[in-house]
Amino acid sequence: MRRSVGLALATLLMTTGAAGTAQAAAPARGPVAAQAAALTRLHATSSNAFVDSSGTVHKLIATNIQPLWDANSTDTWGQSTYDSIKAKGFTAVRMVLFWDMFQPTEADWNETAFTTLSTAVERAKAAGLYVILDTIHMSGSPDGQEHVPDWARVTPTDDGSVEGLDAVVENGLGFLQTVANRYQDEPAIAAYDPVNEPFRSSTKSARLLSDYTQIVNAIRAKDSTTSIMLEPSYGDSKVPTSSFSSFTPTSRSNLIWSVHDYYNGDPNSANTNGYDANGLGQNPNPSDGTTGYNSANKAALASHLQVQLDMAKAESLPVWIGEFGIGSGATGHDQYIKDKVALYKSKGVDYAWWEYSSDNGNGPFSMVDANENWRSWVSYLF
Repeated sequence: MRRSVGLALATLLMTTGAAGTAQAAAPARGPVAAQAAALTRLHATSSNAFVDSSGTVHKLIATNIQPLWDANSTDTWGQSTYDSIKAKGFTAVRMVLFWDMFQPTEADWNETAFTTLSTAVERAKAAGLYVILDTIHMSGSPDGQEHVPDWARVTPTDDGSVEGLDAVVENGLGFLQTVANRYQDEPAIAAYDPVNEPFRSSTKSARLLSDYTQIVNAIRAKDSTTSIMLEPSYGDSKVPTSSFSSFTPTSRSNLIWSVHDYYNGDPNSANTNGYDANGLGQNPNPSDGTTGYNSANKAALASHLQVQLDMAKAESLPVWIGEFGIGSGATGHDQYIKDKVALYKSKGVDYAWWEYSSDNGNGPFSMVDANENWRSWVSYLF
């Protein structure tokens, strides 16, 4: 959960050529795909997030990456960046998009932004990387609307009747449909993640799932097959299965539960499994770039994740970790990565690191330096 952390929209001046509880058994995953030159369309099953038409499971280990740096420029990561990501061992990228770059006014589409995105998708595809489109990336203020176009923003109310996610539900469905319409036939798009860390109070999970009903139906009106990810409030809130009575899309096929797992297992927390009485995930956590990790808390990592796994299993949804990470200077950095990755592997869950690079490689989560050289700890991600 990065609720209090604003995205550093990089001073990206890169050139286009640079770049506790009992453990449950992991779900049966079937044969794992070998590397292939061409990408094939994937779909979701109740236990696996990414499967091809032959039933072969594809392991999508990804990094988050920002493909657009300036709404009015086509500068973006070069082919060598995506080739390097693939060569390092990643099989996918989660592309972080900012709605205000694409739809500056209600009536206008910024085709420069769409062109840049198309270039990025094609380069990822050419490298053999699948793409998850983080389509409306909510973060920052007010109430997650830092990158919501001015015309589409809502004014949050003290009583919580209006929250940041209302901007998406009221004004953003057209943007989601436009993206879906453009990419409905692209096999490199493994899934849409329509709303990053939706700003809806953790006590309003039924309303959140009602919102997702509208979001899923809007996308399905343009794209009937590409998988769609659902996230809990702020990416890591506890959602009771009873709230799913509000989730009534026209189709529940090809859906994935996506969690942002920054939990560090703080033993001083009085919260059960890292969630407070309102179901909100513990904060602060390593998503702030400075909070560290004590390896003595390893068992708590599993206890926290199991809450999400149990709920998803009850709803026949596979799980994918859309974000996790820890700041480069934080205590226990390397061990945190090792323990998280070991946990994910034991559960048969794939994941994405936050992030490839920001601020010319100086961002706290960056896997590369300013010259795009991989940092030594990246090998722990595999």
